[in-house]
Amino acid sequence: MKKIFSVLVFLTISQISFAGSLDYKGLEKISKNNTFMDGEGIPYPDDKITDKKNTLLIIFNHGSSADAKRDHCSKKAKVGKIGSGGLVPAIASLHNKKINNLEIKIYRLCSGVIGLPVKTSIKYYDQLKAKGKIELVDEYKQLKRQNIIINKVEEFKNSGFENIVLAGWSAGGWASLNLQSRFPDKVKGAIAFNPAFAGPQREWSKQYPQWGEFRKHQINIIKSSNSLKGILFSHAKDNFETPETLAFFKEFDGLTFIDYSELKGKKAHWMPGTKLFTKYVEENNYLVTFLESIF
Repeated sequence: MKKIFSVLVFLTISQISFAGSLDYKGLEKISKNNTFMDGEGIPYPDDKITDKKNTLLIIFNHGSSADAKRDHCSKKAKVGKIGSGGLVPAIASLHNKKINNLEIKIYRLCSGVIGLPVKTSIKYYDQLKAKGKIELVDEYKQLKRQNIIINKVEEFKNSGFENIVLAGWSAGGWASLNLQSRFPDKVKGAIAFNPAFAGPQREWSKQYPQWGEFRKHQINIIKSSNSLKGILFSHAKDNFETPETLAFFKEFDGLTFIDYSELKGKKAHWMPGTKLFTKYVEENNYLVTFLESIF
């Protein structure tokens, strides 16, 4: 009989791969674009960081495109060009700032390998319709990205960095929150701008219900944790996730939930890349206050 793992068993197995054990197709190629970036988004070599012990390292994680595609993560993506892997400006502005004697450095990590092929996603759609449940034996992109990110965290810790925060926009923000909740000994905090990973709400709630199931599994993983130290930004007009759909995060005392729906814009999900959003965050001192609370 063919062995089938339940969703819970698969998720447990899929998220304990540590440094040196990942062989995702295309990972080596996209990893060449990983780099430290200054406040202008200009790459620089890691040998310029001489005092790792007194560095507050923010690992920034980009958003994701469709699961069957590799994410665009340009080595020289300009600050604010978040669709191509550029830093969220509010993160870039933290470069070289001091938080209780720790100097902030920013590392942009490219982790968007290909996830589920379209035919595999359809397989799970059919399975859900036929059985009312999914028996997952494949890794969708968010799972792979979480493995890649925590492997990089482990690599940095082994090299001498002690104070690490994960940050990200969209799927990168979701991964940051998930990993901080599960690895608080490795990741001190998480900064998430419009976290999402399962596609637009109309898709995961109706059109592609298998993605609604994948989203539920992710939520269950996060809610099974005892704590979560993070700050989350969300907008009511975001067509991926809203303050309402993300309300479960409010159950964590250590999470600061910022509903910035007062800001007006045509594409709320992309607003973290704008000057308007950057001004809002900096005027309210949200990120500095959060970092000071954990260091």
